[in-house]
Order: sequence, then structure tokens, then C-alpha cells
Amino acid sequence: MAIELKVRPEVLGPRLKSARSLAKLTQEAVAQNLGFARTTVVAIENGKRSISSDELRAFAELYAVSESELLADGTPSLDMELKFRSHSSSDDADSTAAHLLLNKLAAASVELEAMLDRPMLQPDLPVISISKSGPVEQQAEDVALATRQRLGIGFGPIPDLISLVELDMGLRVFERGLPPRISGAFAYDESVGGFIVVNAVHPAARRRLTIAHELCHALLRRSGVVIHTLESDSGDREERFCDAFARALLMPAMTVRKKAAELRDAAGQFSVRQLLAMAVYFHTSIEAMTRRLEGLGLLPKGTYEALKAKGLGTQHLEEVRRELDEPETSNRFTPRTMLLAAEAFEKGLLSEQQIAKKLQLDLGSVRDVLEHVVPEGEGDELELTI
Repeated sequence: MAIELKVRPEVLGPRLKSARSLAKLTQEAVAQNLGFARTTVVAIENGKRSISSDELRAFAELYAVSESELLADGTPSLDMELKFRSHSSSDDADSTAAHLLLNKLAAASVELEAMLDRPMLQPDLPVISISKSGPVEQQAEDVALATRQRLGIGFGPIPDLISLVELDMGLRVFERGLPPRISGAFAYDESVGGFIVVNAVHPAARRRLTIAHELCHALLRRSGVVIHTLESDSGDREERFCDAFARALLMPAMTVRKKAAELRDAAGQFSVRQLLAMAVYFHTSIEAMTRRLEGLGLLPKGTYEALKAKGLGTQHLEEVRRELDEPETSNRFTPRTMLLAAEAFEKGLLSEQQIAKKLQLDLGSVRDVLEHVVPEGEGDELELTI
């Protein structure tokens, strides 16, 4: 006799649909594999037909997911569609890997919030749109300026972008290893909020630019999943807008012009060293800084390619960084999801191994964080007089 499942059909159905989508299977293929009629698969995914424990096991094996993931109490279905930045097909292995990873991290984050009865994060951001008329670059400049003003962060560099995006904007940010050509990904669903994953293998300066780019998709309330690759797609208006927004947010035009003039006047000229000093000041890469100066008309077009051909590279940037006694900004911020995981561990709700699996981390990294992080809401009690 079939065991009755505790998850309601209207909840389990969308989860099965999401798992099928991630497994790249059609409803027809599933029906043939499991011996169902296609109409039965449709009814199950629409929550109009319950399934037995044996049928659940068959679905889980076919989709290569655990039954516990499909049955996890309090975890909503994140049925997010994949939108490629480049002209890759839906079979692109790198993009699929990023999609799967982000979906798992998003589900784990929401599950932790539900487990600890914490309010689900929602983006505290204005909703913007891209006008069909007018250059996207100028529109992006205006939006970046308005975003800085709304956050009250002035016009200087942003040393810790992750904490700004998580704490002040309500997005969950993850840094994980991804295929080299993938910069990052963004996912948004109205019911659960927004999520960003960036490639931890990439240099810090590159990751900052990626986070700012994905933040732009949050402002646009881009539903589903957007995969961000190293290849540019100049024909995609939204991607060009987000590229321009990222540069403008991290390197405000007014401050870039002012800093360039100061360095030129101090040295009597604007040389490669001054360019590198600006990259250090704005916590960005040589390429990003050079292209920003080119875009503002402060350097001739093609300057970056010419400098690259001459061998200018990261080692020169690090040399200037040492001369200026400006160590590269290290990320001391602990993402909110990890803080929630630490609290769940302290309360005996999750083991170290479970946290590692849910958050796609190695056990050593989890233990290091748990050893040094105080869970949310804990610490020395202080008497507050108002």
C-alpha cells in the first residue's frame, strides 16, 4: 500500500516541474521513462494528482535529486527559467552548471529563513526600466547616480560591495567556484526575492564588476535566471545597459574626472602609473578602469588594447598598490545565509555536513566560519537606554 506523502500535491507538483526543467527533460520523455501518459505528468506538475512514495522515488531517480529535497518542508519551488547572455544554446554545459548551482543556493537560503522563522528578504530597491529611446549608456549613468544617492553613499569608492548589496538592498550574494567563462548569475522571483552568485575563481576586481552587473538585473526586476559570461553580447540592449551601470556605479563619472585631474596635476602628466593608481583607488581592474576613462573621453579609444599589447598586467597593478601602501580589500563580510546556517547549527537544526551540502561548500570552509561567526541575534547583551 502506498505511503501518504505529507507534501500537498499543489506544492510538490511545481517542485517536480522545476526538477524536470533542470534535468533538461520534456514531459513526453518523463512519461515514457516512468510509464505514464503525458497527461498524467501534466496533472502531477499542476498539483491536480497526488503521487505515491514509489512514484516519488522514481521521479527523484530520473531527475537525479534526493527525495528529501522534493519534500523539504517550508522550501518553495524555485521554478526559474534560464536566460543566456551569449548566443549559447540551452545545452551549454557551463551555463547549465551555473543555473543548477544558483537554484540550489537560492533554495537553501529560503529554507534556512523558513527554518529559523526569519522574514524572507525582499529587494529594497526601486524598479527601473530602459527607455527605447536615448542611448543606454546615459540612462545607465543616471540610474547609477540615483542609486548612490538613494543609498546615501556619496561619490567615493565602494570598498565592500557585498555587504552593501546584502544589507542595504536585500539581495543574497554567494561566491562559489564556477566554470572559468561564467562570471556569475542572477535569479529573481517575486515570491522569494533575489539571488546573486559570482565566480570565486575570478579576481576580486572582476567579481565586484559582476556583482554590480547582476544588481542591475535586480533593479530591472528581471524574473528567472540570467547567466553572465565573459563574452559580451553588444546586441543585447539590457546587457549593455547593465555593463554601463556597473561601471558607473563603481566608478562615478564626476569622481573619475576629478581624480584623474588631481593625479595629472600632481605629476605634471597622466601616465600609466596614474592609471594604475586610479584602479587601486576604485578597487577595480586595469581593464575596467581604462575602459571607463575611454568611455568618458579622458583616454583615446583603444588605449587598453595598446597597453595590453605592451605587456601591462596585474603584476604592475600590484607593484603600484604596494607603493601606495594600499592592500587589496579583503572580504570580511559574512553573508546573511551563512549567519543563518551558523544559527541553525547552534540550535542543533543542521549538522556541519548538512550545511556544507546545502550551501555547496567544503566541510573545512564551513567549520572555519562556524568557529569564528556569532549567529544572528547572539553576543554580549547591552542595555539600551532610549
